[in-house]
Amino acid sequence: MKHYSFLLFLALLCCNKPKNNDENSASNNGDPSKAINDTIPLTREKVENSPVASYSEKVKDPLNDWRLAVDVYETKQTFKFLMKIEYMAQEAEDTLTIPNFGIMPKVEVRKGPEKESCIVGFLDKQGEFKEYKLIALKNKQLKISTLKYYGRARYRVSK
Repeated sequence: MKHYSFLLFLALLCCNKPKNNDENSASNNGDPSKAINDTIPLTREKVENSPVASYSEKVKDPLNDWRLAVDVYETKQTFKFLMKIEYMAQEAEDTLTIPNFGIMPKVEVRKGPEKESCIVGFLDKQGEFKEYKLIALKNKQLKISTLKYYGRARYRVSK
């Protein structure tokens, strides 16, 4: 019986021994809070002046050449973008913050479900489009709605 207790005690000691993961310790100096997805810089060295994503749709109006137009621009922060929206004579701006999944963010603007609407989103690691914000008209007024919320979680293993 004493041998079983000793083996159980030895097994518990071995299980609680912290792992020395060379990949994690090299990239985060042993700090587990910096272990994943920190390979993309949080700021850009060069901010593009031209839009990284755009959408334009003609608005039916017999007197004017109106459009619903959305242009998405980079900011100094890698995961934050500025959306400039125009509908008829109305102009609006909104921000778009993409979660850091360990890849450079790629924003896209696609046709929305209704006439004169579009969806702003981003591509995930698998290249799948993730809907984020809907830009649409309600009573001839611009309306920006958040369709889904995205985030990234970090799990810390206690020692």
